[in-house]
Amino acid sequence: MNNLPAKLSTLQREISALTEQLAPAGADEIGQCIEGLMSGGMRISETITAANPVEEYRLSLRNVPVHGLRRAYVKLKRGEYENINKAFIPLPAELAAMANAECRLIREDRIRKQETLRAIEDSVSRTVPSSHGLMDLRVNQRERAIELAEKGFVRVAEGVDHLEYAHLAKSRELPAGSRHLWAIDEVWSPVAVRINRNRIRTKLNVQPPVSPERADELARMLALPDATQVTAEQMAYRGKVKADIGAAEPADEERAA
Repeated sequence: MNNLPAKLSTLQREISALTEQLAPAGADEIGQCIEGLMSGGMRISETITAANPVEEYRLSLRNVPVHGLRRAYVKLKRGEYENINKAFIPLPAELAAMANAECRLIREDRIRKQETLRAIEDSVSRTVPSSHGLMDLRVNQRERAIELAEKGFVRVAEGVDHLEYAHLAKSRELPAGSRHLWAIDEVWSPVAVRINRNRIRTKLNVQPPVSPERADELARMLALPDATQVTAEQMAYRGKVKADIGAAEPADEERAA
């Protein structure tokens, strides 16, 4: 990460350039687009009954990206769109949708770069040595997040522990190839998806209590000697087992009463 300042500067420039392409088209550009199509022989549909049809296009296209409008204009002039009547200019809403579609890849590229920039900035703020003089595992995984973002992965969830991630994976909420960076509680997906975490959390919150017999079994497991090296996952599972035993203790007391 010695080239971090240069990487940040490059990302910021690229994001600025993409943002400029996604800037909304102005009224003059919209008017020039419609007039240019008309001069090329395309007509405005008779279904537009407004006294000033060009103004209708200005209203509908005022928030579409200027880059997308220019791309759609060129393709219409060249007849590159299929399944449209090439004698007529698409209706305002149709032309707006076409212009927005032309910018889909630009939007996705900007999101990826913004995620990468955010991950780098987070990594800088979290780069703190541990009490043993070793780099905090969170820093390693933050750097791993940067690598994933550079490969096109998208951060789709934060604050996800081992248990929730296991249920997400089993429920097929996550695409194949997703990564759980457990030290920083983040989930990264190879594609942008929206996951229903509320359903998973509801399921986790209504799990049945551990029976006294199961609590005794878990206690015997905890009494076994640890291995020479204990992984973080094993420590996390040990914590869950202790919590399950604790949840079963009231049932033991009631039974004794």
